[in-house]
Amino acid sequence: MNAINIPAIRGVLGDIVYYTASFTFKQIAERVKKVDGELHTSTSLKDQLQRSLTKNYESITNYIISQKEHFFNALVLAVYDGEPVWNEIEVGFKGEDYYNMGFLMLNGEEKIFPVDGQHRVEGIKDAIKENPKLEDETISVILIGHQNNKEGMERTRRIFSTLNRYAKPVSTGDIIALDEDDTVAIVTRNMLESFPLFMNDNISDDKKTKAIAEKDVKSFTSLIKLYETNKVIYKYYTSFRDKTKRLHTTKEIDDFLKFRPEQEKIDDFEKYLTDFWLTFIDKFEGMKEFVASSEIDAAAKYRNRENGGLLYFRPIALPELIVSILETCFRTKIPLSDSMSAYSKLEMCISKEPWIKVLWDSERHTMIMANKTLVHLLLMLMYDKNILKKPEMESLKRRYAKVFNVEINEIEVKLNELCEKK
Repeated sequence: MNAINIPAIRGVLGDIVYYTASFTFKQIAERVKKVDGELHTSTSLKDQLQRSLTKNYESITNYIISQKEHFFNALVLAVYDGEPVWNEIEVGFKGEDYYNMGFLMLNGEEKIFPVDGQHRVEGIKDAIKENPKLEDETISVILIGHQNNKEGMERTRRIFSTLNRYAKPVSTGDIIALDEDDTVAIVTRNMLESFPLFMNDNISDDKKTKAIAEKDVKSFTSLIKLYETNKVIYKYYTSFRDKTKRLHTTKEIDDFLKFRPEQEKIDDFEKYLTDFWLTFIDKFEGMKEFVASSEIDAAAKYRNRENGGLLYFRPIALPELIVSILETCFRTKIPLSDSMSAYSKLEMCISKEPWIKVLWDSERHTMIMANKTLVHLLLMLMYDKNILKKPEMESLKRRYAKVFNVEINEIEVKLNELCEKK
């Protein structure tokens, strides 16, 4: 392999000397290999590292090929063998002299492997196989030295584990605020500025929690729960739109949301979501009054410690109600408006049956957070027990019996009573 001179900036962090530079995608493909025996001599440990390089890199390949505005953070690459040579250049600028810039010469015999960015490296390699025109694109790299002995392996393992242990995934709150590819995030942001139900402090803006503080008597729901609820709606919307006989899986939905579609598709979903929430406001008790209210305690009537309030003013329960409404539409093919009308007539006060011990602790006057799945199963049962599949009915009986600590046959009587009350 030919020798190359890479423009770089030299830095020191702790006792580690590193070089910040950029590689073309072609150089990544030609010069960077998978981790093999550089971190472990044990075959089983080497195999474990290779297994961790799952097919996740395929999503990175798709991202590079499909998203024109693709961008990555820097790869951390370890270099050993060969004879890398640092050629420093003295640079003067506005009376100051700088000695940390220069060229790192790689003679082609060195071995380079990713300490951080294995999936990105494999995604890049795969992408240029599909589209060779990407070869000249560049990505930032941080180069560190590695010694293939016991001490060198220990140091590089420490860097490897530190980078991966303390790497934090992007929070849901930041996705909502910043993501320009995620259709649900984009449309949710738009509606926070234009849709009355979500404006004027009607949504709790704490980006770190799904819950609403007890002292918050203004918000309809939390920002994260609004996003999660809109994501539920998006899941059903895509299946309705595509006229599929099955719902898209969670993974498929997550893949859809990695890439920004044409503006027309974003606009179509925003229209659907707007119509959905307008219908919800029209059908469900208290929603029109809440939206019209300018009081600073507008939500207190619908979410409080005295009687618990209404199910859909509780962040944990709102998405489950929406799942029930849309799943009913999906299974029965009835219009959304009809489904909402039917569900709006079911018991929504959480201090009444069937929500006591499921959502509401009537002794402590507090919420119960452990029965999320049970909520939408109960709602669908009360709508029409015949739309529940056999495994769902068995799950419902088992979960509901556990709540009351009774046998399955005892709970069946209680469930039948719920169906008759409808």
